[in-house]
Amino acid sequence: MAYAAYREHPGALRSHAPMTANSGSPFHVLDVTVCCADALRVRRSIAGCPDAGVVRCEPLLHACCSQESDAPCVRLMIRLPLARYADVLHRLIECVPSGEIGRLVSWREHLARCGLRHGH
Repeated sequence: MAYAAYREHPGALRSHAPMTANSGSPFHVLDVTVCCADALRVRRSIAGCPDAGVVRCEPLLHACCSQESDAPCVRLMIRLPLARYADVLHRLIECVPSGEIGRLVSWREHLARCGLRHGH
């Protein structure tokens, strides 16, 4: 199976506006879900991509198995500048056979999702 994209809820806010000087950071965060067994391979591959890195690895404890496997999964949150988006996707596809690629969010939106305001 190839990679699957997350489907956004129809009412979900979409923030695809380019980063501005007021937004504070040129970085974005990409959520990727892979099997636990593949997480280390992904982390090592992303570590070799300049300016990108895994900022969070969250085990998914609820039933989050893919259609082809009952293996437990993890969600990796990858920080990257927009210029490295294609490089990161290429590395993901090269190092693991399948997974789910979520939407790209701004660094500020990522911090808000994690319960942090203004990076504090």
